[in-house]
Amino acid sequence: DESAKITMQFFRKTFNSENKEDNTPVTIADKNTEKKIRELIFSTYPNHSIIGEEFEDTKLDSEFTWVIDPIDGTRSFIAGHKDFGTLIALLHNQKPILGIINCPAHEERWIGIKNQPTILNGNTIKTSSINKLKDSYAFTSGLYFDDKIFRTSFDKIINQTKYYRFGGDC
Repeated sequence: DESAKITMQFFRKTFNSENKEDNTPVTIADKNTEKKIRELIFSTYPNHSIIGEEFEDTKLDSEFTWVIDPIDGTRSFIAGHKDFGTLIALLHNQKPILGIINCPAHEERWIGIKNQPTILNGNTIKTSSINKLKDSYAFTSGLYFDDKIFRTSFDKIINQTKYYRFGGDC
């Protein structure tokens, strides 16, 4: 909830962005959101480790590690498109036990907890019951364009699907 307050305060507003070393954009919203999430984690779990996209990793010797992407889809966010969100995961001994995808512009939040059903906006959801490739949809992003082996293999799959799509954020 706190991350959504920050991101939506900047959404579709004028602000500067800069490029990181990997040539991906970062905004004040990315930085402020990650700072807030880090503050909330440290205030409740001071001994937990944090791996974040915008700031240095902290206390990497803990059995619990939080992983934060404050704005997945920063390019969409900058352009005023709604396809962005905050991603948060919690690992226990390097294995995921909690995952949250919060998309405030769409007012959607997924929560996955190990050994529990996935929740979307408070409702239990499940994967599709489609079990034939010819009836399925396939989606992929950057790896398709960056990795020839992946692309060759994925092409074999998408040629059998009903529909496919490239790209997307969050």
